[in-house]
Amino acid sequence: MKLLLTTIRTDCKYTDYAMRYLYSIVDSEDSPVDAEMKIYGKYELDGRIYEDIILGRYNLIYFHCDALNERNICTVAEMVKKAAPSTAVLVGGEQVSFGTKSFMARNPWVDYVIRGEGETVLFNFINSVITYDFDFANIPGLAYRDGEEIIVNSFDEPVEVEDLPFPYDSTELPSDVVYYESMRGDTAMAFYSPYYPENRVRTLSLGRVCRELRYFLVKEVKRVVFFDRFFNYSNERAYRIFEYLINNDNGVTTFEFNIDGENLDDEVIRLLSEARPGLFEFNIDVASTNAEVLASVGRKENIYQLMYNVTKLLRAETVRCNIHIIAGLPNETEALFGRSFNKAFGLAEGQPVKIDFLQLSKGTELRNLADKFGYFSTFETPYDVISNDHMPAMDMIRIRTVARVIDAFIGEGGFKASIPRFLADTGMRPYDLFGKLTDYVHENELESKIGKPENLARIMRGYAKHAYAIFDDDLKFDVLTGAIHADLENMVQEEAIIKFDRDGWDIV
Repeated sequence: MKLLLTTIRTDCKYTDYAMRYLYSIVDSEDSPVDAEMKIYGKYELDGRIYEDIILGRYNLIYFHCDALNERNICTVAEMVKKAAPSTAVLVGGEQVSFGTKSFMARNPWVDYVIRGEGETVLFNFINSVITYDFDFANIPGLAYRDGEEIIVNSFDEPVEVEDLPFPYDSTELPSDVVYYESMRGDTAMAFYSPYYPENRVRTLSLGRVCRELRYFLVKEVKRVVFFDRFFNYSNERAYRIFEYLINNDNGVTTFEFNIDGENLDDEVIRLLSEARPGLFEFNIDVASTNAEVLASVGRKENIYQLMYNVTKLLRAETVRCNIHIIAGLPNETEALFGRSFNKAFGLAEGQPVKIDFLQLSKGTELRNLADKFGYFSTFETPYDVISNDHMPAMDMIRIRTVARVIDAFIGEGGFKASIPRFLADTGMRPYDLFGKLTDYVHENELESKIGKPENLARIMRGYAKHAYAIFDDDLKFDVLTGAIHADLENMVQEEAIIKFDRDGWDIV
């Protein structure tokens, strides 16, 4: 039997990693299946992908679906099924694991769906086919057709990750970014995060984690990104892995983690202070600093322990932290969101503050509670929130617009000296400052100019000229101008600064 595992690459990074795991369980030396894996580029035409698949003459085709490629996957699958009716079409992934019956009803060319964590389900399905058993009713996690009826089996038990093979044994190792998970499951399970039933935490042994990380270090990959949520659910376990990476640092590879800021303890923070600056990057999900908002999404309501821990971590000056807040949460107005941003900005101390936008994704509790909070979202993926009872559509648009300006100015930690000085001189709050900068960009039709650091510097000085005129303080304005120029020098090459100085402060 000839099997193809395929997907279309998107910005959803877990899709590529999931494909490697699935391929590793069907591509063994003694496997009776002739398995092949193909990951198509995000800009490849559906028609070209279809032609390539048909020319492969596969008996069984598995398409891995995420929120960003579902439409393209369905288009390709439809063409494949119409051209080769005898070919069995499977679809899997988180996107089709929820609402499976309606998905199959809308897509009659899909024969089977692999639901939930797919490794065991796919293995059992293929084994049932090649042994001519076809006992699909007893394969948990499988959805299938029985004549005109669609049968959706309950989810399978969570996969024990220690039993899975290393996903990079069977596939080529990327040299730039490698994705990795040392655990599955979620101890927090916030209402905006998708999760499967019985989503208990399952971990790889520390010995295996260290062996596999050693492989990445020896290969000198540039970056390893952990999918774990949250990596430091156990401080003792996190400490041991951080310690291993610090002691075996190759000076090249960096590591990115999703961290529960509230669970950081003094011992872990002390250890991290010994790390090479840049070795670790942490994503810290603050979500909101409003207790009522946090309670409405199943998060702990006391944000101060998180802020205290992160402040201590940042003072060590070795770990880069991305502070994440979410726009569109229940019970949060734009004003309350602005307060959350202001606190997050103060917490970040010059590190990036990332604004994420709520999506009512399949498999989230918040999607089930949409009517309670008056949510309207897009019908198609990725189910972006349009409005809710506390956040009108115009306010959401406003936040999205301001977020683009915020990302341009501080997304990579850009204007670290000039923005704090601007705030201190004017007494403005961070969200107000970026809101006014956004208005300045819009009123002067400068949206197309914010892609270049040189123009960002010019925009900031142009707006500051108006803001500082209120205080009639030329000295402070001149000092700010110097700070903007100094920030720019840290962002671009010397040749660009020479050209900037020659062209002056007028926007080009």
